[in-house]
Amino acid sequence: MNKLLIGLMLVSFLISANVEEKEVGRYQLAVSIYENKKGTTYIVETVLDTKTGKVVVRRKKKASRYKLPYKDRYNKVITQE
Repeated sequence: MNKLLIGLMLVSFLISANVEEKEVGRYQLAVSIYENKKGTTYIVETVLDTKTGKVVVRRKKKASRYKLPYKDRYNKVITQE
């Protein structure tokens, strides 16, 4: 009986060691604000892949349209990203 219990424990440790964990914290969001020469304020969101160092997504929005809901350039109301 003890050998069976020890065998089951060893198998469970081997199975748990082979399971890949999801990558937590791989992406980083950087937000910056800038103002152009005309005085318009923009908010720039940049999503970085911390594993490769590459930029995944970069978005530039006017500060006045940063909150949801907002209208896009085609006058369509955006309620979620």
